[in-house]
Amino acid sequence: MSTSASLYLDHAAATPLHPEVAAAIAAAQALAQANPSSQHSLGRAARSLLEDARDRIMSALGARSGPAHRDRLVFTSGASEANHLAILGMAAAAPAFGHLFWSRRDHASSVSAVQAAGRRGWTLHEATLDPVDGTATAAVIAAADTARVSGPRIASLTLVCGQTGSIEDSGFIAALSTAVNPHGVLVHIDATQAAGLLTMDFSTLRAATLALAPHKFGGPRGIGGLLIRGDVAIEPVQAGTQEQGLRGGTEAVPLAVGFARAMELAVADRDETARQVAGLRDRLESRLVAAARHADIPAVVIAAQGRRCPHIATLAFPGLDRQALAMAADLAGVCLATGTACASGSSEPAPALVAMGLEPAVVKSAVRLSVGRTTTEAEIDKAIATLVPLLAARF
Repeated sequence: MSTSASLYLDHAAATPLHPEVAAAIAAAQALAQANPSSQHSLGRAARSLLEDARDRIMSALGARSGPAHRDRLVFTSGASEANHLAILGMAAAAPAFGHLFWSRRDHASSVSAVQAAGRRGWTLHEATLDPVDGTATAAVIAAADTARVSGPRIASLTLVCGQTGSIEDSGFIAALSTAVNPHGVLVHIDATQAAGLLTMDFSTLRAATLALAPHKFGGPRGIGGLLIRGDVAIEPVQAGTQEQGLRGGTEAVPLAVGFARAMELAVADRDETARQVAGLRDRLESRLVAAARHADIPAVVIAAQGRRCPHIATLAFPGLDRQALAMAADLAGVCLATGTACASGSSEPAPALVAMGLEPAVVKSAVRLSVGRTTTEAEIDKAIATLVPLLAARF
């Protein structure tokens, strides 16, 4: 539940720590006081907890654990680092500079990694977003198909866009791996917004890498992970002996244990939670849209005609300013967002909305509201009662 001081509608940025996850972290902290790289008994105990957590997360994500082409999971500081490691790591391991495909629906961490690869010699191709649902995979496939030249190919895809909530077609993602040449395209998937609410199987997706972070589904902050297909070559960005030589630094064993427990809890009730969260989002959307239109504000639900993840609602209220609305809502006790949390300090509009070709008035007035498994119907109703007067008064 939200605190008594505010109604929290920003679960796409971070979710409350699940009590069972907090207990698992505390228990691991008591047991894993040693460095997991140490050879003594306490070090071995910490290593055992770390590897158990790694195996549990991999199992929940459908990774291959057999001896042949065993997939790998590298613990990172978060999804941003995981995105960097995937994109720059695969680029560095490639035998030559090649072509890198991306879009404006990608998180800023992925975009910055793509741009860094471009500075190092890779040819960049920005995919056009679908103007209806804001997806990019079909355009990436088309762009990759027309770039039939020699050299490696990497594609950066975001399974659920944090700016719109739209979902990429998993069939298109799998097809991209083999659609262009006999060796396919190395596909990196940012699954950060998707992992807690959408069923996914890493083997079925056929991606080269997949990034996620547990603070999006009731887990701890300060840790993330990059799943790497067993046959994919990758070079470290932060070299060291830890994490199979792909990420230097002493591992945070208690956070890894919390990560694993959060993943298991999310998987256990994922379908029911998704249904419940979608119902709360739809209630919030419909009431706010109705109130806005009653006030002669032509409200728009972004990407409403496509498949969306259950927790994200991006609404535009043409004629209003998104930042002023978010500030007024905050003062009234409702926490919402004008974009992704990593870009919250920017006055620029969400890049995906601009790339979709939406009307400037829609882009300028769009705010993101996101709910989660701890959100209640009473909180939704209270948030509606708080926000409707702001819309009616145009503050």
